[in-house]
This record gives sequence, structure tokens and C-alpha cells, in this order.
Amino acid sequence: MLDPLTHGLIGIAFSSLSGHPLQLNDPVFLGCTLGAILPDLDIIAHVKGRLNYLLNHRGASHSLIALTTSALGLSSALYFLFPTTSWSTVFIWTLIGTMSHGIFDLLNSYGAELLWPFSRKKITLDMIMLTDPVVLGLVFLSLITSLISPEIARTSSLSAILLSAVYLGLRYLGKIEIRDRLANAYNLEDKEQVKIIPAMYHPFNWNFLLFQKEQVSFGTIRNQVPAICRVLPKVNGDNPSVANALEGNLAEIFNQFTPYYHVIAHYKDNEECVVEFLDLRYWAKGDFIYTGNVYLTLEGEISHEIFHPLPNQKGVQLSY
Repeated sequence: MLDPLTHGLIGIAFSSLSGHPLQLNDPVFLGCTLGAILPDLDIIAHVKGRLNYLLNHRGASHSLIALTTSALGLSSALYFLFPTTSWSTVFIWTLIGTMSHGIFDLLNSYGAELLWPFSRKKITLDMIMLTDPVVLGLVFLSLITSLISPEIARTSSLSAILLSAVYLGLRYLGKIEIRDRLANAYNLEDKEQVKIIPAMYHPFNWNFLLFQKEQVSFGTIRNQVPAICRVLPKVNGDNPSVANALEGNLAEIFNQFTPYYHVIAHYKDNEECVVEFLDLRYWAKGDFIYTGNVYLTLEGEISHEIFHPLPNQKGVQLSY
């Protein structure tokens, strides 16, 4: 998820396009900048635990409806405090700030519920992970230039935005080229069997998923060289244990939380079956970060479910 610093700098860059000065008493500057940060106030969901935060972050607060409503509220408050610019002008630039947040969050693998309440699906373009040093560097350089030479603030900000767009476009084309190359290398009939996702903590690398006939493979690409890190057996939806686990609360969480998850049934003699859920987006230190387990009795009934928001830490038991 893009960090608040990058969102704020993007908001400043857009506010510079208005021709208004970068001053703390200017409602356009404040509206566009604060608007670009405002949606991430949903971090307050963390007070009820990390699971609650993960399920609600980038949810309703990042929808088109909420972004517009936030812009209305913030611009009205700023106009009341600083009635030096027309309300409509303050609103338009505040809306640009809030919308920039929603649009840039779509680039991240976490995605955002842009169409809430009509759809709870998190839309994602799988382009960047956490923050991107190129975009961050460009908008930060733009800010420094604008502060040193205010007369060219608009030009420097426009240059930063356009260069960021070009960089992201080239990154997208590179992603498509990697997808096609992997499809050929692994003899896949359909290119849609390959999903390219940004690598965690490595902004210039990629991870990939191969949806093959009998298995799903997770791999990384470093220095243009692909390597398979984990091979997972194909999900057997006809398996009664898997079918029951997919009806539970944990399955509902993973359905809402990630577009790429995998399910594996583990059996032990004379013991309950454990169905493991894996979020395939985030890989660090040789394992997936977000996982969960559904425990079933010998009769196939769910006894309890646990979501693991971080590796090697105590999970959150779900009510059932």
C-alpha cells in the first residue's frame, strides 16, 4: 500500500498545478494535500486488532463515494477557515487530491474497494508494492524545486507527474513482456495462466504465479531470471474437507482480502483434517505472510478457524 508520505507528496504536486502557492494558509494547497492523505485515516481500524484493520483498510473509505464525500467535507471546512478562494475551486482541487489517493492505491497489490457498496472486490493493477522509489523520488524532487524556485513550481510538478506516468507505463509494458516470456518458458497454452505481481521489499523485481494443470507454482524473478520457490498441489474442490472449509468464515475473509489465495488439505491418521489457506501475493523470508487454518473434525465439521496476520505469531481465532 502506498505510504502516506508518497500520497502527500503527490497531493502537493497536483496542488502546484493550480497555480496556488505552497502555503499553509492556502485552502487549495491544504485541500489537495490533506485530501491525498485523508483516506488512510482508516488506520483507526487497527484499534480493534490487525485482522480488523486488514479487512477494513482500503474498503469503504477508498470508494468513489467516500472519496467524493471526504472532498466535500474537507473543502467546506477549509473554505470556512480560509474564505480566500471560491468554494468550488477548493472543492475541485480537494477532490483531485482524494481521487489521486484512490487511483494510486489501485497500482498496489492490496487494491481498493473503489466501487463500494456495489462491489466489495478490491480492484488492483498489481504494479507496485508498498512504495515506489522512482515515483517517491520524482515528487520529492518536485517539492524541493518548488520551494527553492516557486516561479517554476507548476512546471516541476507537471514534469514529475508526467515522468511518473511514463515510468509506470514502461513498468506495465515490462510486466506484460515478462508474462509472455514465462508463458513460453513453461509451455502454458494461455497467457492468463501467468500472473505477475510486484515483489515485496524489492521494488524493481517481480514475483509470479503459474496456474498449471496439476499444480500452482509461486516464483520470483531477480535480474530477469525466474526461479520457482514453492509448488502447491491443485485445489480439489470435490474434496469434502476442502468444500466444507470453503463455506467457513476464513474462506469469506480470504475471498474479501485477496484475489490470489490457495487452499491445501493436510491429513493425519485418526486426527482432524487441517485446511490451510495461503495468500499468494506476499512472500518474505521464504514463506507467505498471510495464512490461515481451518480445523475439521473426523466427521468433516469445522471445529475452529485461525487467521495468521503475521508469520510465526499467534493467530486470531475466528468465532464460528
